[in-house]
Amino acid sequence: MEANFFRRLAAELGPALEGCRVDKIFGPAPGVWNLRMHARGLPKNMLFRPARSAGHLFFTDNKPANPADAPAQVMWMRKRLQGRRLLTHSTDWPNLRLAFELTPSRLYPEWTHLVFDIHEDLKLVRGLDEGFASAPEWPAFEDVMEDKEIWRQYPHISPPLRRRLRSLPANEAHAMYAKIALGEADSCYVARAQDGTPKPPLLWPETPDAERFDTALEACAAYGEPTLFPLLQKAGDPGLQQRKKSARRRIRRALAKLEQEESRLETYRRDRIKAEALQAELYRFQDAEGLESVEVNHPEHGQVTVELNPFLSVSENMQRYFKLASKADRGMPHVEQRRRILEEDMARVENEGVPADDKPDSGKPRSSPTLPKRYRGLAAHVFVTDDGLTVVRGKNSKANHDIISKAASTFDYWFHVADGPSSHVILRRDHPGQEVPESSLRQAATLCANKSWRKEDAQADVMYALVKDVRKVKGFAHGQVVVDETIGVVRAETDPELEQRLRWKG
Repeated sequence: MEANFFRRLAAELGPALEGCRVDKIFGPAPGVWNLRMHARGLPKNMLFRPARSAGHLFFTDNKPANPADAPAQVMWMRKRLQGRRLLTHSTDWPNLRLAFELTPSRLYPEWTHLVFDIHEDLKLVRGLDEGFASAPEWPAFEDVMEDKEIWRQYPHISPPLRRRLRSLPANEAHAMYAKIALGEADSCYVARAQDGTPKPPLLWPETPDAERFDTALEACAAYGEPTLFPLLQKAGDPGLQQRKKSARRRIRRALAKLEQEESRLETYRRDRIKAEALQAELYRFQDAEGLESVEVNHPEHGQVTVELNPFLSVSENMQRYFKLASKADRGMPHVEQRRRILEEDMARVENEGVPADDKPDSGKPRSSPTLPKRYRGLAAHVFVTDDGLTVVRGKNSKANHDIISKAASTFDYWFHVADGPSSHVILRRDHPGQEVPESSLRQAATLCANKSWRKEDAQADVMYALVKDVRKVKGFAHGQVVVDETIGVVRAETDPELEQRLRWKG
């Protein structure tokens, strides 16, 4: 998460959470936290996933599925944090840390503060570091533009900020820098990668078509839901961590090579000064031969020592330096473009939990379904629609019950034939905002109608709703539910042949 965006997020989040009680704590996946609390005007679930490249911190009404057994780290946090209230907040925004003082605990009085550390983890600490909320220094604008390593000393002068400033005319860049330093940015933006995946939010539009938001919380949700929920869906993949590790290693090697290339081109670019100095005093070396170096005066930079190839004339050495400088000018834009691609790849690996060359569908067809662990062992048929979306249908009343209560995500679609008994059908979505093609809705409805009291009819009306709006009621038989709100009704044609054509062969 970019530091200046986090500054804006913390300014919104801190006051909103002060006074809130942490009701429940879950760990839906390794490294992911779900804190349930009732913040003013915000959804119930606060999802937090720390990460070096692109962390998540957002609120959603969609509750992720949790493992059957809570990890030891989650149990430890529950004992010490659950039921306590968040009091005054402090922000170390350059280092992406937001802290809250906690109400005293009789059993664990030593843990006085809760810290959301985007780089590391959710932490309980015994007091804050001295100077935790100190205001950072802002270096001179000229230093920001010239020193590409300045972020190491000033983490709030982030690479994305420098790229944005360098893309603007000098006067606009200077005005933007002053505005960012004063914390006066009035909008937040979420751009998209080439495959449509949202990129981490920023205080400026990274691309012309970046989506604008009035608040940082809105931008975080727009980025978080489509990227974190696919990661949670894939958490049951046993080979996932190894594939992520291999992808990180490959991208880091490529970035290291890119750094070497950039350093080489920077050296060539500085050679223009040598070429210009030689050009200014070329008359002095008309008949010189075998020179290994000369002292010349540059019109702007003063005296310069220029190394020469003794087998070339001074004029040929000058032309060589100009040629190398021109090569650097041509190569630098390609280096920047390649770096952006690699950074997007790394963000995709971290955010979606898949290697960079195994991209998420974002509504596009999948080659084959990957069912999370929670679906395994259920008495259910699995199908794949022509658009590549996964459909799960219960074989009996217990399976119908278990699909809803144990397996489906809150944002999946649930199908049931109207006015009579039928199987329960789940159409899986990767994230709450994923669009489902009309053809997939009809095929899921048909698979539902095929196993219902209307299976002998030519057509059947099939209602569908979000899983979060389908409730099991204590005392009802397995498979009996109450639907609080439906999305719509699909008139589907029964088609027994569709069963075999869409049946998953995995």
